[in-house]
Amino acid sequence: MKQKTWDTLSSRTILDLSPWFSVIRDSIRLPSGRTVDDFYRIEAPDYVLVSAQNLEGNVLFERQFKQCLGRVILTSPAGGVEPGETPLEAARRELMEETGYSAKTWKYLGGFMVDGTRGICRAHMLLATGIEKSGEARQDEMEQCEIIFLGRGQINEAIRKGEIALLPDLALLAMTASDLFADRFPGGVPGNDGAL
Repeated sequence: MKQKTWDTLSSRTILDLSPWFSVIRDSIRLPSGRTVDDFYRIEAPDYVLVSAQNLEGNVLFERQFKQCLGRVILTSPAGGVEPGETPLEAARRELMEETGYSAKTWKYLGGFMVDGTRGICRAHMLLATGIEKSGEARQDEMEQCEIIFLGRGQINEAIRKGEIALLPDLALLAMTASDLFADRFPGGVPGNDGAL
């Protein structure tokens, strides 16, 4: 059975908390002809998530408190894509700001919508290899973190213990560890015409 698209009849912002997020109320018409006047979506800025690996193949993580979880967890370097900034530029900036590290080689792994129903934003995942300390991390009391490096076995243990607790981090780890994605974007960032 061929899937049919929905028609958007109107959209209205009902909550604007820029630059963080907005809530949008759509009126939609389903393929059956039924109209739904209260379909809610969330719009937020796109962000980048970086798997940063040193020459030994160990992965950099940030140990930090996350308010929504109410506890300290391990996360990958991440942050918002600023207006006019490419995902690669944002990833380079965020890695340096949060950790003081830069990378010799970058690979774009893909940009994926966070939620298929509510939308939210696109998460751009990048692999940074050959990282080395080249500056100082920016000090920000809302993003205080400890930098640690983990090998494959330590990563598996951190997942098992729930220390790596965010789905985007798990997706990024799966992409960088799996041969399934090895040739996904051989030419670099789509629309960037060339490798990183």
